[in-house]
Amino acid sequence: MSSFPDSAPRPDSAPFLARGGPSSPAPASAPAATTRLPAELHHRFRFIAIDGSLLAEAADRAAALIDALLAMGVRVALLAEGGAALDLARRLDDGAHGGRGGRVDDRRRLFLGALGGAALHGFDRRGRAVALSAEADPGGRSALGALLTQVIAPLRIEPRDRLAISPDTGAGAPAPASADGRGLRDAPELAGAVHATAGPQRLCDILALQRELDQELGPYAAPRDAAWVIDEPGFDVAREHEIESLLAIANGYLGSRASLAEGSSVSRPATFIAGAFEPSADVSRVPELVIAPDWGRLSVAIEGESFSAETSGVLCHRRHLDLRRGVLLRDCLRRGEGGHIAHLHTLHAASLANRHVLLEAVSVAPLNFTGTIRVDAILSGDVKSASGAAHWERFSADASATSLLLVGRTHGRLVTAMTSHLRVLPERAPPADAPEGAPPADAPEGARCERTEGARSIAERCDVGVRVAERRRLFRTTTLHTSRDTPAPRRAGEALQAELSSRSMDDLLGEHARAWAERWRRADVEIDGAPKIERALRFALYHLIGAANPDDPRCSIGARGLSGEAYRGHVFWDTEIFLVPFYTHCYPEAARALLLYRHRTLPGARRKAKALGYDGALYAWESADTGDETTPPLVVTPFGEVMRVLSGEQEHHISADVAYAAHAYGRATGDLDFARGEGAEILIETARFWASRAELGPDGRAHIRRVIGPDEYHEAVDDNAFTNWMARYNLRAAAATVRRGGARDDVLARLDLRPEEVDRWRDVADRMVLGVDPETGLIEQFAGYFRLAPFAIADYAVRSAPVDVLLGRERTQACQVVKQADVVQLLALLWSAVPAGARRDNFLYYEPRTAHGSSLSPGAHALVAARLDLHALAERYFDQTADIDLGNTMGNAAGGVHIAAMGSLWQAVAFGVAGVTRVPRRPDGQPHAPPLPADDEALGIEPHLLPAWRHLKIPIFWRGRALEIHVEADAIEVAIEGSAPLPICALDASAPACAVLAEPGRRYAARRIGGRFHSWEEVTT
Repeated sequence: MSSFPDSAPRPDSAPFLARGGPSSPAPASAPAATTRLPAELHHRFRFIAIDGSLLAEAADRAAALIDALLAMGVRVALLAEGGAALDLARRLDDGAHGGRGGRVDDRRRLFLGALGGAALHGFDRRGRAVALSAEADPGGRSALGALLTQVIAPLRIEPRDRLAISPDTGAGAPAPASADGRGLRDAPELAGAVHATAGPQRLCDILALQRELDQELGPYAAPRDAAWVIDEPGFDVAREHEIESLLAIANGYLGSRASLAEGSSVSRPATFIAGAFEPSADVSRVPELVIAPDWGRLSVAIEGESFSAETSGVLCHRRHLDLRRGVLLRDCLRRGEGGHIAHLHTLHAASLANRHVLLEAVSVAPLNFTGTIRVDAILSGDVKSASGAAHWERFSADASATSLLLVGRTHGRLVTAMTSHLRVLPERAPPADAPEGAPPADAPEGARCERTEGARSIAERCDVGVRVAERRRLFRTTTLHTSRDTPAPRRAGEALQAELSSRSMDDLLGEHARAWAERWRRADVEIDGAPKIERALRFALYHLIGAANPDDPRCSIGARGLSGEAYRGHVFWDTEIFLVPFYTHCYPEAARALLLYRHRTLPGARRKAKALGYDGALYAWESADTGDETTPPLVVTPFGEVMRVLSGEQEHHISADVAYAAHAYGRATGDLDFARGEGAEILIETARFWASRAELGPDGRAHIRRVIGPDEYHEAVDDNAFTNWMARYNLRAAAATVRRGGARDDVLARLDLRPEEVDRWRDVADRMVLGVDPETGLIEQFAGYFRLAPFAIADYAVRSAPVDVLLGRERTQACQVVKQADVVQLLALLWSAVPAGARRDNFLYYEPRTAHGSSLSPGAHALVAARLDLHALAERYFDQTADIDLGNTMGNAAGGVHIAAMGSLWQAVAFGVAGVTRVPRRPDGQPHAPPLPADDEALGIEPHLLPAWRHLKIPIFWRGRALEIHVEADAIEVAIEGSAPLPICALDASAPACAVLAEPGRRYAARRIGGRFHSWEEVTT
């Protein structure tokens, strides 16, 4: 039995031989009761449509089997004549739940439809039926058509993963049709699906097989639930680098691209060490993330012939990223030139339970021969970065140690030690009386292993005897330590490898899966009615969780996380504005570490400010390990043109962005130790910068001149609104923190802060130019923006290149085109500071002018559009944000995933749709950091549920309490856990409507009646 029965369903046993029909042999390991079924049914389907008439005589047994499949993640549709589907559901409910009861949550994957009609029902979180399509669909769609449009297609469940089961009326007799003459077999919506006919007993056999197939592959199995998996079928040379990014594995300490284990002509394998940098080979020699030795090389030879996904003998090849468990899986069927057919599965994981551990496994099943396979597990230091840099000065390999050992040293004196140990697992499970967790023997009968070493690599080779239709499995553990972690990386690696070698594969993978389960418990978002967004958000959360390391404040998260080399791993404003909010509310330990990185790099920020003639701290636009500016001053365009890069000189809003994140973290978590210490120092030093950066003009106003705002199409502008508003926030937050005693005395003394400095902060903030037109309420993006040539992005709806390339540099800067959310980003961050009547006008003014030339832009637009109840625009921008990586709409996912866009998708749901915000208990119009835990600010919820979204569930951490927030069309429900009560307020139009002091361990609901929320009441689940 698998260690992961709920989250790790199995791939096919031999599905690609199964298309031949009933005469094809079932796998040898198939359950005895089901071996008589055609081989095409020995495939693990993700969607099963069943003609409801089949259940009339088998309701009890079928109900239990359907419940089991729903719990595994399979989506099931029952289709019956007219209104019989709901009656059928009640009968099934009686049969399945008489004395046992299935999980109500699983019912979200059950659908009831009219066979040949339009009516379609699903189930809500309470297990109640809800209409998804009316009896007469205005678009003329059938129930099946509505289901495919609303659920199956958005989840990307391919036709080959769909099964339709119709009644078998006897040899030669057609299956009964619906009133309109159509049954499941004739349904055009099921074209390409696998079709089967059955009577009641055969139906139960088919369902039982589907359940039992999930016991065979164990941890190699991809999820059945399409909302928890990213699939990549086939092998496409043009997309391989993109896929390597999307399916990357990471744990915050390191990250590995999803390159094929055996390599290919286009593979770009890379394992990144978070926080470790070496000079690149770029024109400017800026630092880049160190590429660690390649640990993932695992080549397989079958009867002397190398196994490769790139050769013509591949019958099927699929990769799966199991989001729930954090593992990368691969399923490949290949026929060699000698006719040998073998089914190969692989597994890769970067352990979240121990960040120094990497796990790799392979399973090989010969389908038509008995012979030998050879597996080579390699550690290779023959690596270079994408810039062409060779980071490594030397390596030493040791094959005489207990495990493989490769020690390397970079030119910058970083020492790494990597160990590896490959085991051949026994053909059969250990006896029942074996000690729990006991590892199998390293070299069971029929296996022979040896080691080889070279100047920059070391390998372990195992020759393993295999028998037809029997799987042989190998398991590899790898460790990585560096001199950043320990003064003795080799000793640490060998000790850890010795411990790992005493533990079983199931034990190590189980520990890793449990660590992921805990993270998902605190982060997973459920959206009933938007399966595409729910799946995309889980994909985003997977990469967000994998990018963070709460135990290392010396490093932050680069623009592409740990999945690719674009931007060389440098840290931008992306981290504080788009990532830290997620971590603050779902992983506060990680948020704290990221902000401590900014405190640690304050010296670099002070150096930059001083070099430019300013006081305080100006953070680097691109930061690496020291905090010094690493933005390349020059770049070479694809046309060979050398261009200056001005963002490192002019994009100063980064300091206010860091201060904003530090202040918001302190308020949301109540982490007084940070807020009064490192957080206060960040606020003070950045306020000092802005006080020196602003210039008092003849008009008596404070101006910030020659900057670049988020809209990077316009350089050297004066009074960029985003920069000025954020600088004002920074100055006021710092002043309020100091005046209210929110900074420790030792911090104030060390910084030699004088009262007159604080007075100046307030004065500069009060004088700051905000660019608000007194007549229209519009915020001018920068001085003179309104006088630029008009621009409408709709005129360039169909384009073959970015807008700035089509327009040219001079025309771009002379017109109102906006690269990305600028004033709209201001609205997203400083919502309450902008008058309510001006928010909508500003959004509708800038939205048609925005080109979304940055992946950071669509998510901010989704957030603001949702808060403004501009539903069509919000839905469009949610889709656009979801497609940035999964659809590669920016065209550059090969360089790594766009992790800030992923964070913006979470924010659009949390702050836009759920409307989570803070409500000061003593509102005074100014930001402040309460000095005492008792001075809690209330958590506000102002939901803006989109029309298609029936229900949203989102976990939020707030001041030491864990909340589970449910939003429905006219209700909010909140469950709270923690050690103290928390004030929660429901808002209408940004104004408090009703509040409750929520007690831990209880659940509360507020309902909207007549357009307004009424008093909270305690409820049960």
